Amino acid sequence: MDVNELPDKKRQKLIKTKEKYKVHENLIIARSARKTLRYIEKNTENFPNKYSALKTRIIESCYNILEWIYRANVMQDMDSKKEIVVQIQMLNFYLEEAMRKDLLTSKKFLKYAEYLVELDKMTRAWIKYEKI
Repeated sequence: MDVNELPDKKRQKLIKTKEKYKVHENLIIARSARKTLRYIEKNTENFPNKYSALKTRIIESCYNILEWIYRANVMQDMDSKKEIVVQIQMLNFYLEEAMRKDLLTSKKFLKYAEYLVELDKMTRAWIKYEKI
């Protein structure tokens, strides 16, 4: 359903809610994490059922990274930022396992790794900035 098709009150409420959370969309690291999540989610759809636990871990790790980015932004604490790094490392491990089990090509894994390195660099720069 299109927003314009909603009654006036509902449309205004929806717009107001979107505006309230728009602040988080301006975080470059959150945008990058969402892009990574969508890319990985799309490309893991065809994992065999035999590896559904690994697929679930991969997807959950992506969502956890995004969640910890939001937490770190709101709470402004170092532990949340460190948790982002841990989640990135775990996601990298799960992706390595998927490659080892021939669920991902090395080319696809390298593409994912590029995204993860970018997120890791952003997070570590954020941590370094907060220490100053």
